[in-house]
Amino acid sequence: MRSLMPSSFNLPRLPLAGDPLPWSSDSFSEFAAAAALCRLDGMAEAFARNDLFRATRALKEAQASNLIEGTATTFDEVAVAQTGVVLSRSRRDDVAEVLNCREAMAEGICAVRGGTPITLSLIKDLHAVLLDGAGGMGKNPGAFRNIQVHIGRLGSGIEHAVYIPPAPQHLQELLENWLQFLARTDLNPLVQAAVMHAQFEMIHPFTDGNGRMGRLLISMFLAMKGVLRTDCFFLSPYLLSHRADYYAVLGLISREKHWDPWISFFLTAVEKESRSNAKLLKNMIGLYEEAKAIMASQTKAPLANAVPDYVFANPVFTLPKLQEECREHISRQGMVLLIKRLEESGAIRKIEPGRGRRPALYSFTKLMELLR
Repeated sequence: MRSLMPSSFNLPRLPLAGDPLPWSSDSFSEFAAAAALCRLDGMAEAFARNDLFRATRALKEAQASNLIEGTATTFDEVAVAQTGVVLSRSRRDDVAEVLNCREAMAEGICAVRGGTPITLSLIKDLHAVLLDGAGGMGKNPGAFRNIQVHIGRLGSGIEHAVYIPPAPQHLQELLENWLQFLARTDLNPLVQAAVMHAQFEMIHPFTDGNGRMGRLLISMFLAMKGVLRTDCFFLSPYLLSHRADYYAVLGLISREKHWDPWISFFLTAVEKESRSNAKLLKNMIGLYEEAKAIMASQTKAPLANAVPDYVFANPVFTLPKLQEECREHISRQGMVLLIKRLEESGAIRKIEPGRGRRPALYSFTKLMELLR
């Protein structure tokens, strides 16, 4: 007897106001996650230069989100690429995908902070940024899919799929229901974020980039809901270190319609990653003050803040870029002397000598150690 080909998943719609919820409530986990996240947000708000924390952590978030999808990069090479240095052809596309992810994240957060709600148009615009360049060739950046896709082992056919997303003709209806769910104001926003992310992944609206887009939406949603006053929370590093569990509990929703394990996992992730980020922020604040003291001992007061501010946002940097940032305070000759003194003090380290027109690369060693 001829076997039937597997069919696409008939994804249930999300509950709207007044509908029964297909998940239970765990007040203790919800409170613990919210408390840890609130503490982190408060710490970041109290730190006058939390934008410096955000700049480097956003880069780490983008790298982790791409690693989940199998795009293997190191934080060091991504930081190097951020300087504008041209990487080898073999590494260029992978690193570009990480920088695209960071750019899409920045644009998305900026949009919702500016009062723009999450819309399908905004999502498509951000997806176009996410898949810009070689990584998006043949994948219709910025457009919802019009073909059937499946999820499974690389190269395997649909008959071996672990999940077959809804057929393309159902996407518009599912996404409109998803947006209506996002607009609800009667739910715990952390639980709402968990459900929002999972449903987006199950809808799988794009040919590629759904995982990265779905994780980006978590930060955007929490900012839109006013849960976070600062852009200090990034979840992908936790999801990366617990990738097997992440996929397993998401799979339970489509296979068994069981939401509770995923929501519990998500709330635990928020709590633990908030605590981890709070510890990192505390260490970064201490390092920032230490760096300012070192800079002040090596140069005049007007420059003492400009240099640590720049290297905190750009922990791998070049002398020309630093000179451009600080040109109002110091001459090129003075900057060369300052760099030499900072090298001798151990505050920075030359990681690659200059060659021809390519400038030498320097690393803010202690910050890179914190961020790896």
